[in-house]
Amino acid sequence: MVPVSDSTLVRWGQFEARAPELAEQVRLRFESHIHAVLATLRRDGSPRLSGMEAPIRDGHLWLGMMPGSLKAADLHRDSRFSLHSPPDTEELSLGDARIDGQALAATPEEVDVFVASHRMPIEDPSAMTLFTARLSSATLIRVEDQELVIDTWTPTDGLRETRRR
Repeated sequence: MVPVSDSTLVRWGQFEARAPELAEQVRLRFESHIHAVLATLRRDGSPRLSGMEAPIRDGHLWLGMMPGSLKAADLHRDSRFSLHSPPDTEELSLGDARIDGQALAATPEEVDVFVASHRMPIEDPSAMTLFTARLSSATLIRVEDQELVIDTWTPTDGLRETRRR
């Protein structure tokens, strides 16, 4: 597994505390649909795209999947991922959100937190593989007055806005 560097990766709650407005916009984009698109790396280095639920709650971005799934195997081997929100409309007025980072296997305590606050009862937590995300960047891309507006946040550089015509 690719190691996680604590200085350049943060939990969702830390991102939310450091860039609350962007975190809220990104969260709303992910909550606008049930599924997001997770990109992982296959054994040969090529990308794998998978639809999945990725709830944000309790200070975490949670990545839950079936044990033995290919995306779980990918993350166990190489923890890097990219998570993309579904587009809102063709005009991208609300934006297109992306979170990049690394996934860590959830601790037993984190599994308990996830199970306790899940929207549906989880009878057997061992029937899932659960990761918590550590963010290396969060991006929101939207169209505003004929300009492409790109808001990007990283733990090391903070918030940056780029505008393109």
